[in-house]
Amino acid sequence: MYLLKYTNILLQVILVVGPWLHNSQARPNEQCPESLNDNQTIENFCPIYPDLPEFNLHTLQHNITSEQQSTCVWSASPEEKQQFCVFADSRFNNGKGITIVTTPERAQNIFRLMASTSRQSTRVETLFRTEIGGRKGRGIFANKQIAARSIISRESPIIILDHNWFQDIPPPGKNVHSAMLALAIEQLPSVTRLVVDELYAGLGTQSQGQKMWTNGYGVVGMPPSWLGKEDEPDAGMITVHTNISKINHSCRPNAVAQWDWESLTHNLYAVRDIATDEEITISYIPGLKTSQERYEYANQYLGFNCTCSLCMAPGEFVDLSDSRVNEILLLEQALVDYRHIAPAESVAMAELLVGLYEQEGLAALIGKAYAIAALEWNGVGSEYQARLWAYRSVQAGLTSSIESGVQDYLPDMENLLDGARKHWSWRYRA
Repeated sequence: MYLLKYTNILLQVILVVGPWLHNSQARPNEQCPESLNDNQTIENFCPIYPDLPEFNLHTLQHNITSEQQSTCVWSASPEEKQQFCVFADSRFNNGKGITIVTTPERAQNIFRLMASTSRQSTRVETLFRTEIGGRKGRGIFANKQIAARSIISRESPIIILDHNWFQDIPPPGKNVHSAMLALAIEQLPSVTRLVVDELYAGLGTQSQGQKMWTNGYGVVGMPPSWLGKEDEPDAGMITVHTNISKINHSCRPNAVAQWDWESLTHNLYAVRDIATDEEITISYIPGLKTSQERYEYANQYLGFNCTCSLCMAPGEFVDLSDSRVNEILLLEQALVDYRHIAPAESVAMAELLVGLYEQEGLAALIGKAYAIAALEWNGVGSEYQARLWAYRSVQAGLTSSIESGVQDYLPDMENLLDGARKHWSWRYRA
């Protein structure tokens, strides 16, 4: 569904020097570096020597140039031709390992981050356990009470997939994706491969590709320091993890995951208080949607029917929820467009907006509503009410995902807190 269509397809699979990976099949006279320094480039990494899968891809040309077998494929676009390769490091993250499908240039930047993060500890207290039971099968449950805004887990990925790899390899590229993904997973340590095998793929399928979509986290916004970033499109990455990829979906989750490029981790935060033995959930569905929109999204893109408490509620409760969602969207449109509204009405609308977010249990998204309330109170010249909501928005932004939309407001909130009367919104409704 994410593939681009091209004509005159000619893909060439070549074998090139791969990443730094201790491997029993490495050449006797080669020494793999224990860490990566600034003078090393992608050509310096030790090669990997996997057994190549049987591709059976009639549209591909195989060009096996040496024993150095890190499998790569070229995109078909002549304007922006890219090479995508499988890279791996079985030692990463205390032996959990990592496998990556991306361009050599991006891989080099990822390996630099891996080298720096290998000296940092990402361990936090184990606040959860994995259990099997209920309609959703495997899930993550709290071992103790977890306070709102607490960090639940910091976890590095075991798989990173470049979104451009999916976009730039056209049909019959689906077969290329399957073959390269199988090779990538094969590079993981055996225990980690078992974790991948246990991940849920979706209704009626065991496709590894669908498994990545269902359990993966989309991450965007590569660090500005990455070489070549300006020369290539950034469609983001997909990351898969050993623990947080097992977290089930809820349309009203109690946790949210934030990606941190500098530490190469997903940080999982509680967005409200979580009780002992309560299941920890996140939302797989972006944005704010009605029940029908959520149902269609889950079926089309995620391959399952949602069974969270909201979706399984009696019809009258679902209808009431949809009414609140629709009113939230109308209020946001009216307030964000800065339409001419009487001052007394604008703050009342903003207060209603916050109240509807709270009634809907949208703790993961409420930071945006706080920001709108701050701007409206400042717009009528109520400095201290504005500061109250601005502080709440900034705090919510610290533990919100990109989908919440609060990040777009944070610079405004910080400027407002630096001086409400100097802010552009001061008395703009008056």
